[in-house]
Amino acid sequence: MNQVTRDFYQPGKFVTFPGFEWSGNTPVGGDRNVFFASEGGHIARSSLEQVPDNTSKHQPAYTADDLFKNLKDQKGPQPFVFAHVGGRYADLKMHDPDIETAIEVHSVWGTFEWFIKDALERGYRVGFVANSDGHKCDPGAAYPGNSKFGTPGGLTCVLAEKLDRENIMKAIKARHTYATSSTRILMDLHIDLDHDQSAMMGDIVEIQKNNQATLNVRLVGTAPIQCVNIFNGLEMIATKRPYSDSELGKRYKLVWNGARVRGQDRVLRWDGGLTIEGNSIAKAVSVNFWNPDHPLIQHGSDKLSWESFTTGTAKGVILTLEKPAQGTIHFATQAVKLDINLQDIRNESVVWEFGDLEKSVRISRLPEINEYFTYSFQIPLENLHTGDNPIYIRATQEDEQKAWSSPIYLVK
Repeated sequence: MNQVTRDFYQPGKFVTFPGFEWSGNTPVGGDRNVFFASEGGHIARSSLEQVPDNTSKHQPAYTADDLFKNLKDQKGPQPFVFAHVGGRYADLKMHDPDIETAIEVHSVWGTFEWFIKDALERGYRVGFVANSDGHKCDPGAAYPGNSKFGTPGGLTCVLAEKLDRENIMKAIKARHTYATSSTRILMDLHIDLDHDQSAMMGDIVEIQKNNQATLNVRLVGTAPIQCVNIFNGLEMIATKRPYSDSELGKRYKLVWNGARVRGQDRVLRWDGGLTIEGNSIAKAVSVNFWNPDHPLIQHGSDKLSWESFTTGTAKGVILTLEKPAQGTIHFATQAVKLDINLQDIRNESVVWEFGDLEKSVRISRLPEINEYFTYSFQIPLENLHTGDNPIYIRATQEDEQKAWSSPIYLVK
C-alpha cells in the first residue's frame, strides 16, 4: 500500500494518502478510516482471529480508544481518522478530537444524517465528509447497479490552498470540507461578523454577546436546486428556496426514505406503487432508481408500480399531472400505505414519519420549470445560544442529490 500511494502521488495533480480501515465491531468502536500524512505509518489490527498463529508484527488495537492511543504513540507520519458507517457503524462514545477529524454522512451504504446528529449531540467539533466504500476499486465513481448498495458513493470537497498532501491534510484537520451524495455540487459558505471578521466552514470562532452574524451561501448545482435547509446543531432554523409560490405548477416530487437499523441489515423495502384519483399522470420520472433491472413502470394515466429499497437515501418519482392541486394520491408499498390530498400540498414539503431509522414519505410541489442551477442568499443568524452554535446547511437538488457543509462553530 505504501508503495502504491508513493508511486501515484503527484503534487498539483493527484494526491494520495496511505491508510487502512480499522474494522472493529460496533461495541468495541466500529469502523474507522485511518490515513497518514505520508508513507511510514503502521496498521493496528482490530483482531488477530484471522491472522496465522494469532500473532502480528504490528501492535493490535482491540477498541477504538486503543486505536487512537496506538496512532498517537507512533513515531511516524501524522495520522487522521474519519468515523465510518459501513457494515459496522462507528460507536461515537469513543472519540479523540486530536485524531478523529470528521464524520461520514454518506457512502454507497446510504445517507446517515443520524450519524452527524449523534456527533453534534455529544458536542464534538468535527467536519463532514462522504466516501465511496463500494468495494469495486473505483473510488469517486462507485455506483450500486444491481447490488446490495442502495446509492452511489459520496464525494468530499476539501477547501485547500494547494493540491498537495500538506495543504489537503491541513484543510481536513481544520474541517474545511463539505460532502455530497455523489455529484460535484459547488458550495461557498461563510459567516460575516462584526469588525470585518469572517469564518468559513469548519472554523471555530468566539463571538461577543451582541455580535451580528450573517450567513452567506452560494451554490452551483448539477441539477436544478430545490431547497436549502439551515441548521444550528440539531435544530433546523430556516429553509430557503430559489423560487416563489407563484412559480409552482403541476409537478410534484414524492420520495420515500429510511433504514431498518444502523448496522449492515439496514435495507427497508418499498415495493409497491401509487394510483391517482381525480387527476391523471402526464409524465413520471424516477428519482434515484439505480438498478436497471427494476425500473419505474407506468400503467396508463393513473397508476405507477416499482420495486424499491432504501438504506437512508431517498428514492421516488417526479410527477407531472394534468391539473394542479387536484386529486388524491393513494400510495401503497410494502413499508407504508398513505393517502395524499394534493390540495394540501404547497411550497413547503409535507413529511410523514414512521419510526425506524428516519423512515418517512415526503411530497413537495415544484415549479412548472425549474432553471435555478445557481442560488445565492444571505440570512441573519439570530437567537444564538450560549456555548457552541454549529451552523451548517444541507442543499437538496430536484434530483434528490444533496450536499452538506461542515459546521461553522460560533462560540458565544
